[in-house]
Amino acid sequence: MLRFVWSNSYRFPVLFREFFAQFFASESATSDHHVRQAIIGVLAFLITPGFLFPLQLSGAFEFAAIRFPAMLDPLIRLVTTIFITYGIVSIGVIAAFTWDSLGFDRRDAMVLGPTPVSGATIVTAKLAALAALLLAGAAMVNVTAGFSFALLASNHAGVTSVVRYFIAHMAATMSAATFVFCLLVAIRALVGLLSRGRVAIASVLQFTLISASLCMIVLVPTALKVSGGGRRGPARVMMQAIPDWSPTNWFLGLFEVIRRSSADEFNTAALRGLIVTALAIAAAIVATIASYRRQQQLALTPSAAAGLHHAARAQLALARLFAGRDSVARGIAEFVLATMMRNRVQQAPVAINASIGVAIVVAALSRVAGGDIAALMRPRTVVLWIPMVFAYWTTIGVRAACFIPSELPASWAFRANAPASHTAYWTGTRAAMQAFLVPPTLLLAVAVTAPLLGMRVAMWHAAFVTLMLIALIELAALTIDALPFTHPYRPGHAKLKSRWPVYVLGILGFAYWPVRAELSALGGGEVSLLAWPAAAALVFHLAGRRAARRWSIGPSEDFGEDADSITILAIGAVSGSRA
Repeated sequence: MLRFVWSNSYRFPVLFREFFAQFFASESATSDHHVRQAIIGVLAFLITPGFLFPLQLSGAFEFAAIRFPAMLDPLIRLVTTIFITYGIVSIGVIAAFTWDSLGFDRRDAMVLGPTPVSGATIVTAKLAALAALLLAGAAMVNVTAGFSFALLASNHAGVTSVVRYFIAHMAATMSAATFVFCLLVAIRALVGLLSRGRVAIASVLQFTLISASLCMIVLVPTALKVSGGGRRGPARVMMQAIPDWSPTNWFLGLFEVIRRSSADEFNTAALRGLIVTALAIAAAIVATIASYRRQQQLALTPSAAAGLHHAARAQLALARLFAGRDSVARGIAEFVLATMMRNRVQQAPVAINASIGVAIVVAALSRVAGGDIAALMRPRTVVLWIPMVFAYWTTIGVRAACFIPSELPASWAFRANAPASHTAYWTGTRAAMQAFLVPPTLLLAVAVTAPLLGMRVAMWHAAFVTLMLIALIELAALTIDALPFTHPYRPGHAKLKSRWPVYVLGILGFAYWPVRAELSALGGGEVSLLAWPAAAALVFHLAGRRAARRWSIGPSEDFGEDADSITILAIGAVSGSRA
């Protein structure tokens, strides 16, 4: 028999490394290397604005310091608030991308439960991995901006002042990031306790935080304006006022206290920020412990059925209607649509691309003079293209999701029972995309245009948007040649990175130019306008039906040699021999 020696000093680092590696791994990718590349790209995207923003404001700081010294403190506080907000959004984006690994799940409990490792060691290693992710992500986002901001804000007052401003900046931004990250960890743990709604919450959270990050990058350079007021007028720093209840004020108070501001009102805000951060840390620890115990209980019970809510059932019925009478096509439509609704891995590219559409819409709306709502109360491009931009980028996300596998070992059922190629694969996939995209786009078109432009324009615009979207879906289906979710992921196959200029220019062809044509057709030419997208949809449909003969289910060798590989968690060492 073998004798094992288990040492806490050995088990903890192994578990820590495994838990930390989970943040940079994905079951949908053929190699973790590509996942790490994607995460590095996300971090580079988050770091760059924080590094460039202080450089953009260097002229404003020099102007304030030389010409209007009284303007320097308000400017410092506004810029600090921007950095705090950006730090919050950035760590939120990181948490959203690693959402599934922020807490324990049923599989963690099933793997670790039978091992001779105490629950305290497991939970401590998990918390340490979470802390490492927080420190690494928040530090990379905030440190690069902190140095340049400290040089600007110190106003050439010497090394001591630069160091003090840097420490104040890091304390404020890191505290804010810690507060939000711990709050999200607690929410993730509570979702695990409830064991319901995990997919929807994670996808909505990812969409919201990425949209907020992109919108902030777009709006901040135009929202902050420094005016010298001419020779006689007073200097002004103009920016939208921040409400007193905003959490950013708590951490701004911490910044002001550390940099030794003369304003006493920041002491209370700083204390409040420290208290809420400590409470968030405690909540994350308690929720993580409770989540692990709950997952241990769930590991001993049968898996619950992954049901769908009523709205999802309605979309499934709509997908069956779009698929027609072919039973194979209807089954494929249900499979594709249900997979996208149940799996966050497939929802991630949809959420990311939809957030790009939101940022573009917000950037366009911000260019409306003075934010005047009355300027939107007449037909114009910035209003009518909102549902079309959103539908365009969401469709791109759905197309990318079709190349991401889901439970690859289970696809043997298709390989064993379904024909190698069948036009029903194309029909069902196309029907699922229509059922997934058309209803929300139609509702968005009516919700945006009806209050501003009236019901008549809203109905015509909704019909036009629907036909344009159907044509786009037919075109997207032409670029897919296999049943979604059943192939191993081929990095770069969706070509979102290499062909992003094409996707950006696609906005002109799908949203901007069609809306301009629609504006000229309003008032009598609506029927002829609808004929153009209908004709395009028909052409793409006929081409897709012809290309559907090539649709297939990939051969089993696509799985590679690692389909049934086993990962060994080396938490023990053999120190004895047979007895």
